Amino acid sequence: MKAIPFVVAASFLALAACASTLQPTPVAYAATDTVFEGWLRFSGEEFQLNARQDQVLQPLGRPCLSGALPRDLQRQARLDLNGQRVRITGQTQAWSDDLPGRRIDRQGSNIRNECGAAFVILADRIVPIA
Repeated sequence: MKAIPFVVAASFLALAACASTLQPTPVAYAATDTVFEGWLRFSGEEFQLNARQDQVLQPLGRPCLSGALPRDLQRQARLDLNGQRVRITGQTQAWSDDLPGRRIDRQGSNIRNECGAAFVILADRIVPIA
């Protein structure tokens, strides 16, 4: 009977350790990509890109990739493209929890990496895919 509390405690510690690590990156995307296609939604000043439409409909549709356009383009995209299938062009930047303010500034848009992936997208352009 004494072994059960130990097993429960060990399980809890293992789960807590996992919670602080990066989330898996969607297999549809790689850090070397410069073009990304998927379903888009917005959260704060960043966007979240999902590989599948059903993910964008879920409150925490993970795995996903966070990113942003420069501020004015980001604000317009939020109005025009939320929930749509899109093609994003840009570059990636590795994410680190040691970043000042735990964010990356994309010309006025703050990327906080709510998706928790190992990299984020510094977007130059987002267009809808019919």
